[in-house]
Amino acid sequence: PGGARADRLLYQARLALDDALRLKVVRKMYAMRFGEEPPARRSVEQLRGIEGARVKRSYQLLAQKFGVKWSGRAYNPEDWDVSDLPNRCMSSATAALYGVTEAAVLAAGYAPAIGFLHTGKPLSFVYDIADLWKLDTVVPEAFRIAGQHAKGKVSMAPERAVRLACRDAFRRTGLLTKIVPQ
Repeated sequence: PGGARADRLLYQARLALDDALRLKVVRKMYAMRFGEEPPARRSVEQLRGIEGARVKRSYQLLAQKFGVKWSGRAYNPEDWDVSDLPNRCMSSATAALYGVTEAAVLAAGYAPAIGFLHTGKPLSFVYDIADLWKLDTVVPEAFRIAGQHAKGKVSMAPERAVRLACRDAFRRTGLLTKIVPQ
């Protein structure tokens, strides 16, 4: 279904290129993600900053909940092994979510690169859409597995454990049935 549909691509591009419409989309995504209206009279950049602070705080709370030492999001995609365990788990989790989300975006006929909150990357729209569910699905799993692995409760490689946990979270939450309609 979907595929490269010109009507959806043109609609997405029109929304992304019009500053007022883009802001409206970002505000809607913020409300969907956090369950509340964003602060009034804020630019896309300001909302990005507010969102970033909320996400950072959520990461800190999840790290505490699962007993994980968390120094912040830091990773080098060129050198996987220099990242600490929680960051490797988070990278594995988000990669799983991005893969599922990119497939949904393409199937629905949209362009992965034309984003609203995220811009300038080949997967900007994928990141926008994935962020709607990231804190409810893969981030808790990443911290849970990191915490279990640090305590010696996970026998398999943590990256594999995270991928399996994400798969289960996608099923449990019905994520695949939500992405395209949203």
